[in-house]
Amino acid sequence: MNGYAREELVAVARDLLGHARNETTPLAPGIMELDAAAYTCRDRFERERQLIFRRLPLMLAASCELRAPGDYKAMEVAGVPVLLVRGKDGAARAFLNTCTHRGSFVADGSGNASRFVCPYHGWTFDSQGALVGVASRADFGDVDVGAKGLRPFPVLEKAGLIWVVLDPASTLDIGAFLSGYDELLEEFGLATWHVLESRTLKGANWKLAFDAHLDFYHLPVLHKETFGPRISPKAFYYHWGPHQRLTRPERPENRALPDYANLFGMAGASESDWTTEALMLGEWILFPHVSINSFYDGGRGILISQIFPGEAVDESWTVQTYLMQDEPDDAQRAAARRQAAFLAHVVADEDLPMSIRQQRALESGLMPTVCFGRNEGGGQQFHRWIERIMATDDAGLNILFRDGLDT
Repeated sequence: MNGYAREELVAVARDLLGHARNETTPLAPGIMELDAAAYTCRDRFERERQLIFRRLPLMLAASCELRAPGDYKAMEVAGVPVLLVRGKDGAARAFLNTCTHRGSFVADGSGNASRFVCPYHGWTFDSQGALVGVASRADFGDVDVGAKGLRPFPVLEKAGLIWVVLDPASTLDIGAFLSGYDELLEEFGLATWHVLESRTLKGANWKLAFDAHLDFYHLPVLHKETFGPRISPKAFYYHWGPHQRLTRPERPENRALPDYANLFGMAGASESDWTTEALMLGEWILFPHVSINSFYDGGRGILISQIFPGEAVDESWTVQTYLMQDEPDDAQRAAARRQAAFLAHVVADEDLPMSIRQQRALESGLMPTVCFGRNEGGGQQFHRWIERIMATDDAGLNILFRDGLDT
């Protein structure tokens, strides 16, 4: 573990255990009121798609989804067709998934390919985006193949995750945006993990869908049948730039955790003996749209939830991808898949239906505001960052992430 990460993670654990020992919970200074139109205004929604999803680095894939040269993943994000691919040199790249001849997609789904052939006229591109073949070239006429490669997006691969800015001309410093958070995420070691499965779920406005990831307040109420009514509603929030970590001490009797991952059970041990697994527990929020949670059924695993805006203000898509640290055997795979199915049920049958009902109520226009309590500091922080970014021009973004935002 690198020194910075260890220091940061131990500081969080020390603070967390101190609050548990004193039976205290840090709270936001006050209640925050948010204009309900933030979830229903169509003009604002289009501005969010442009100013957030087409300007900020988005975590679009785990590195292990593109494990080998030629592995690719095609997707659409905020109306932008994207092709992620690992080149023969091992580097992850992202391109506009659009043939530079007449605009057809050059790939669909995921797989492995050394070439991408446009299904319309047969133009061919390699895994590094270069145009390497023009069908019937003698008849087509002179074409500068060097200038007709797939259009690249800025990419940064760190901590076993791939961030992409959906603006080819962006000068945003992705490292500054990550605010040191990537060094903490590095401790998962995700670059060598394994994909178990993935699914896509439909929800309401992307912020309504994401709000549920930002608090534990709703757990014993909305999820009383799945997590049980005795689960704690308290959350402790820690911030690195716009990114957050939600966590709470886990009781020693928590049977869902192995001993080596239970920080609460290590409270009496020397800090030098606190394990990386225990220090990494909790929910990791990658602004503006990703949540990572740890689980141990069938072996150590994580659920990555990516929330993307749909085509309309009242539509979003949640992509759940379950990764496992080690290649599972049949029994471990079955246990992990049961866990993944349970988590899909929680989101698909409880969280997202609630967000759809919220959307319907707010669309009436009769509720002018919604509020976030002092115990919902994560939601407060998230929406403050959205407002600040929406008000910042392109030239000011690097300054914004360098200077941060007071909590």
